[in-house]
Amino acid sequence: MTAPQDFRLTSGSGEVAPLWARCGHAPLEVLVEVPMPSATVRLAAPGRPSWIGRGETWRHAPARHALALLADTNQAAGPVRLLLAERGRRRVLAILGEADVSHPWVVTGWLGWPDTKPIGSQGLRTREALAARSNDYWTLDLAARAIGFGPTDVAHAPPLPWWAGISVVIPARGVHDVLPGVLHALADAAARLPAGTPWEAIVVDDASDPLLSLPPGLPRQIRLVRSDTQLHCGGARNHGMARSRYGLVLFCDADTHLAPDYLTEHVARHLLAPNLITVSLRDHIPAHLPVPAQAPDGSRDSRVSAHYKPGRLGLVPVPEPVTVHPIRQTRGFRDFGNGRRLGPVDLPFMVKGNNLALPAATARSIGFPPDFTGWGPEDVCFAAKAIARGSYVVPVLSTGVFHREHPPRSGSAARRDAELAANLNRYAHHLDGRAALPWQVPNPVGVRR
Repeated sequence: MTAPQDFRLTSGSGEVAPLWARCGHAPLEVLVEVPMPSATVRLAAPGRPSWIGRGETWRHAPARHALALLADTNQAAGPVRLLLAERGRRRVLAILGEADVSHPWVVTGWLGWPDTKPIGSQGLRTREALAARSNDYWTLDLAARAIGFGPTDVAHAPPLPWWAGISVVIPARGVHDVLPGVLHALADAAARLPAGTPWEAIVVDDASDPLLSLPPGLPRQIRLVRSDTQLHCGGARNHGMARSRYGLVLFCDADTHLAPDYLTEHVARHLLAPNLITVSLRDHIPAHLPVPAQAPDGSRDSRVSAHYKPGRLGLVPVPEPVTVHPIRQTRGFRDFGNGRRLGPVDLPFMVKGNNLALPAATARSIGFPPDFTGWGPEDVCFAAKAIARGSYVVPVLSTGVFHREHPPRSGSAARRDAELAANLNRYAHHLDGRAALPWQVPNPVGVRR
């Protein structure tokens, strides 16, 4: 889904910034207002309540009610408008633009809904919903421009408060040597948050032997929880997430150092929309070298450039060598929706567990698949369900992370590949599951009966 050709921009850069500041930089959301003969619908993004207006009266309504009105009406009563509003409230801050549409239903794709029926995609399998989802987040671009951020993937955003708080979840097993540096880098990034921003970090010791411990000198917001049995990476993330408290959750691996501006840059994007998964690129550093003083260089990240050879393990065969440049070839993932692939990779593959941030409500409603053991790709599988339910994947290229290179955690490359092959089969199974339903597994790993 791209912006309609006749979309007429009505809000200039910076017009909303003073008003938003007076609102205390409350989280925002984009709504599509569709006038119809019997009512006016303000459709919100997936996972958010919409508004239905009759006369001067507006009421919150479940999205399925708004979608039903759009599906049952053959023609809008006038141009549809794109609104920037204070999240969850009636207050409209700006009219971003308007357009004439052929049918009211077509506006669903503007906000991240699958551009298909049945209403709400309740009956769609995950792979079907992925094929019906655009990742063209042009409405986010307009919202960012309206309050003066500039392009969302280039300009540095100002530090902004996130009063709902930030929870960082770090699965950790056998990382005694690198964990102190990771946590000190996290503390440095948290220190850059606006004063009073609630935050916490939960390190999940996934049955390490010997047990992990926190280094001295860390902020009290960082705490350690333990699992007596190995839950593996996804299960450890779920274990930590179940103990988290705040509205935005960030997953970071225990061998990954956040850049100092990482949290502030990601928070700014989530303040603009309620249905994002934000990711940044990683810079690899050898285990024996210190973390560089300069910003991470993500040029070696596979999302910038990757070469795939025949015989590569994956869901999609590689018949001949192929080199892909995902960010450049998809305009920052904007054209990476509707099931599109570049070589063997697709949009879910752009979400890596070394760093990703999304609303806690979304993350908790999905959880990482509990049946994955060992190496990969539980993060990709998690992302597939989140995208199928309406999340946009947005790269934040103005910041990044450092990743410590290390030998295979599985003990050998052969064992790692065997784990990957088994998990790819699990991933294929979950793609055939219903997007709106919980994971369907016969015997979830790590679940105590």
